[in-house]
Amino acid sequence: MIVIGHKDGSIEKASSARFTQKIKGYNAHTIIGGEFAVGNDDFSIAFKTLLGSCVAIMFYDRVTKVKGMNHFLLPTTTNSNEDMKYGLYSVEAMLNEMYKLGCSKQNMVAKISGGADIMQLNISLANSIGHRNVEFAKDFCQSEGFKLISEHTRGEHGRLILLADDFETFIKVTEKSDTDAKIVSEEKALQTEITKEPVIKEYVGGVDLFGVEDEKAPEPEMDIELF
Repeated sequence: MIVIGHKDGSIEKASSARFTQKIKGYNAHTIIGGEFAVGNDDFSIAFKTLLGSCVAIMFYDRVTKVKGMNHFLLPTTTNSNEDMKYGLYSVEAMLNEMYKLGCSKQNMVAKISGGADIMQLNISLANSIGHRNVEFAKDFCQSEGFKLISEHTRGEHGRLILLADDFETFIKVTEKSDTDAKIVSEEKALQTEITKEPVIKEYVGGVDLFGVEDEKAPEPEMDIELF
């Protein structure tokens, strides 16, 4: 059984027999923006998503062998909006489903990916969607006590992420102009939307999201292989 969180906030429990797309020997489920998925390694279902400035936070419980991946579009909002496009609501909803399956925070580790400046807009780093998303993800993990074991973030191209069993992660950086163009078209609509959102400088844990500006993307630490 795979637990899927949808954009409208609904939660679906889907049979593993439903997922037939094959990637690297795994049956795979595609997570679109504003969704998440949670599942046990016993079902051998990999999670796939395509990221531009959006970010995926991935969790894994090393005891229960349960993994989770989300795909959020914006960090958070001042509105009381239970919308999966916001990182705070998305990650908390995903963690709730993982805890229901027996996961424990002390057994869990995290990875993050995404946050590219794919539109290459002439705006300050702190105002870019990718920067805000990455800083939120890192701050959330730190504030909530999750060990972040690796990240693959920033840059100027999109990423295709595959999360498989044993928390093995494969990443393909998109370099084809048509793929990046498709992502950019979606990013433009997102950039328009974020300008309507007030900038929130603090997460509930009290850590300033914009205290330090990263000058370059960190070196990749995940297992990277093109697929």
